Parts: sequence; C-alpha cells; structure tokens
Amino acid sequence: MAYSTVLNNGTRIPVPILAVDGRNWTTYHDKLLRLAINEDLLRTYGGVDKRPVNAMSYRLKEWEQWEQRNATTKQYIAATIPDTLFTRLKHLETAHECYQYLSSLFETK
Repeated sequence: MAYSTVLNNGTRIPVPILAVDGRNWTTYHDKLLRLAINEDLLRTYGGVDKRPVNAMSYRLKEWEQWEQRNATTKQYIAATIPDTLFTRLKHLETAHECYQYLSSLFETK
C-alpha cells in the first residue's frame, strides 16, 4: 500500500506506508526524502528551516510561510505512517521532530 501525492508540476509520486515494525524504513525514508526534494521541503525535514523567532508584523509573512512548510511536511509524514505510530508523534510541534522520532525508532533496522 502507498500514499500518493501530486507535486506542483502535476507529477504523481507514490510513497509507501511505513510498516509498524519499520521493516520498510529504508525504502520509506528514501522515497519520503525524494518527495521532500521535489517539493523543496528537505530543509524542513532536516531541521535547517527554523521556525522564526517571533511573529511581529514585519515578519508575519515569513512566519506564515514557515508554518505552511511545516504543516505540509508533517502531513506527508502523518499520511504515510500507521495510526499506532501517529499517536506516538502527533504531539510533536515540528516536522523535523517527527522525522527524528521515526529515524530514532527505525534507522538501524
């Protein structure tokens, strides 16, 4: 089973659903990161794209753009993991934290 998303250019990209035990982590990880590259979200997964310090009016646009990138990235993760994993990471605030949590569980598998 796979999740499928349509990129900005209209291309459909399938991403496998992560197995509860992580047995397909390598394939999942690789395809999720390829999706991130195509959508210009790799910096969000990697934690390089930092949340702006505050949302003062002159930086509001920057804040909103970050929130949108973070929400999109978290949705890609949420849509491609089983509910049992989702309930364990839904409280995390950033996509980077979600990705790091999954990596910590399955990176050595």
